[in-house]
Amino acid sequence: PGTGTALQAFQEFATSLNPKPLLLCYGGVGNGKTYLLEATAIELYRRGIFVRVLRFFNILSLMKVAMNNKEAVPSYEELLRGMCEASILLLDDVGSGSSDSKWAYTVLEDVIGYRAERLMTAITTNRDPKELPERVVSRSCDNTFASLVLNSGKDYRQKKV
Repeated sequence: PGTGTALQAFQEFATSLNPKPLLLCYGGVGNGKTYLLEATAIELYRRGIFVRVLRFFNILSLMKVAMNNKEAVPSYEELLRGMCEASILLLDDVGSGSSDSKWAYTVLEDVIGYRAERLMTAITTNRDPKELPERVVSRSCDNTFASLVLNSGKDYRQKKV
C-alpha cells in the first residue's frame, strides 16, 4: 500500500517508448524506492539498454578524492561529465549521508540542469522536496517532461525484524 503511484511511474519510465525524461521519487526509508530503481535498470537491460544504479553518496565520495588528487582516475571532470552525459542516469539516495551538503546539492543542480528535458534521469531520495535544491524540484514539477512522485509505502524492512 502506498507504492502504486511510484510503481506506475517507474514502469512508464522503463517501458514507455517516449517516457518523461525526469523522474524524482521521494518518500520514507525502506519503502522500496531503491528496489524500484533496480527493477528499472533490469527492465531497461531486458530492452538491450545497459544502465547502472549509482548511489549519489558513492559518486560524491569519488569526486572528493579526485578533487584532492589531480592525478586520480577518473578525474573530477570525468565523473561529472559521466553523470551529465550518460544516456540514462539512475541516482539513488540523493540527500543521504553527506550527500545533503551545499556542495553535493550544487553538483546535483549542475547535473540536472544539463540533463533536464532531454536525457532520461531517475532519482530517489528520502528527503522532502522542500529540502532539495529549488532548481531541481522546480524542474521535477514541470509535468510536460517530468514526474515528481511520492512513495508513501511503509518501511518494509521493519517487517523482517
